[in-house]
Parts: sequence; structure tokens; C-alpha cells
Amino acid sequence: MKKGIVAGLIVLCVALGAGTAAVVVTDDRKGPEIELPADGDVTYEEGSDTAPLLEGVTATDEKDGDVTDSLMIENIFPNDDHTSASVVYAAKDSHNNVSKATRRVNYKAAAEDTPAENEATQETDNSGAADESAPATEEPQQNDTEGTKNETDAQMEIEALPAESPKLYLNTYEVTVEAGNDLDKTSYIKEMTDDADSQESLFNQIEIDGDVDTAVPGDYTLTYHVTDSDGNRSNAAVLTVHVQ
Repeated sequence: MKKGIVAGLIVLCVALGAGTAAVVVTDDRKGPEIELPADGDVTYEEGSDTAPLLEGVTATDEKDGDVTDSLMIENIFPNDDHTSASVVYAAKDSHNNVSKATRRVNYKAAAEDTPAENEATQETDNSGAADESAPATEEPQQNDTEGTKNETDAQMEIEALPAESPKLYLNTYEVTVEAGNDLDKTSYIKEMTDDADSQESLFNQIEIDGDVDTAVPGDYTLTYHVTDSDGNRSNAAVLTVHVQ
């Protein structure tokens, strides 16, 4: 009887061992390897097409082989020198293992739009003299928007921060997007400064509170802040998002 029990236990252990081995063999937790081109002479102009940044970039997975089709640009942000930018690539395999790689490229900021100067017109009489009786044109007053308030609040908070605290700026504090479009939250970050940490390292510590459902029209609020390596917290920068 005892021999039968022992034999049964041995068979059970062998079966469990085989099952465990099968799990180990099929376990895949390693993401693809992203290879970046050796040529570093690439320039990205803010707001331009990002397709050229994907040229020559490949992704290979040990299990799936070539997964270059899964490559995407997760983010692009200018570096502290303002002449280069860091491009963050991401790729995944069939088991949803994600790998990331960062590439440094030349950077050119978008040219600011120069507003056209408005020329004042005067009504003249037949002799060419100005008609002084014509009523003066009243310029419309510009009301403060939600974005103006957000920017003012952020600036006041920045001025009150200790010198060692990081500072976070947005390139706009109010934006309108069409319903159904994607929203890249980090693209609205203009700059981050700190007395010790670089902008690249601060970027990995960004926290964004709030969410936006671009499928549902309405007004949403996102709050940005960052914490440096010493634990100092930045100002809170608020972005108002209108989905229409």
C-alpha cells in the first residue's frame, strides 16, 4: 500500500514539474530591441511631420522577430540647450512587452507667427482732407480667458517657489480639440527648469492629474507638476481642455 502511495506521489511530482517547465518555456517578459541609425545628422522642426524620425529605426524581438511595424514615437521634447531634442521611441511584441529608446536629434523651434500690422484708414472728402466728423471706431475689449487665468496663477506660484524647486511651464494653458481626435498631454509642456536636474531627467518624473475623454464634448482640466531628485515639487500648471 505504501509503495503505491509513494509511486503515485512520484508521478504527481513529475507531472507538476513538467507543467512548471512548460510555463517557464512559454514565459516571455522581454521586450523588443530597438536599433537606432548611426547617422545623427537629423533635424526636427517643431510641429513638422515626424515620419522622417522613424526612417532607419528598427525593432526586433527574440520570439516574434521583426516588430518594426509596432514602432511609434512616444514623445519629443527639446533639451536644455534648445538646439537639440530627445525623441522617445516605443515598440512592443505580441505579448505586449514594451521597450523604449531615446535618440538625440537636432532641433529647430517653430517660427512664431508675426501679426500683421493694422493700418488705420481715414475717410476723406473730395479734396482729400480727413473727415473729422466721422465717429471714432471703438476697438473690442479682450476678455480674460480661462487660459489667461491659468497662466497667471502658474506664474504667481512659480514666483513664490523656493529657489531649489523645479519650475514647469506650458506652451498654452487653454486648448480646444475636436471630438474624436487624440490628445498628447505631454506635448503641451514647454519647459522645465531646476537648480540641479536636467530637463531630460525631470521629464521622467512628470505627473499629470485629470483625464480627458475626447469622445465626449465638454470642458476638462489637466494639472501638471514634477518632482526633482531631491524631492522638491514644482508649481502646478493647469491646462483647460475644451472638447467640441
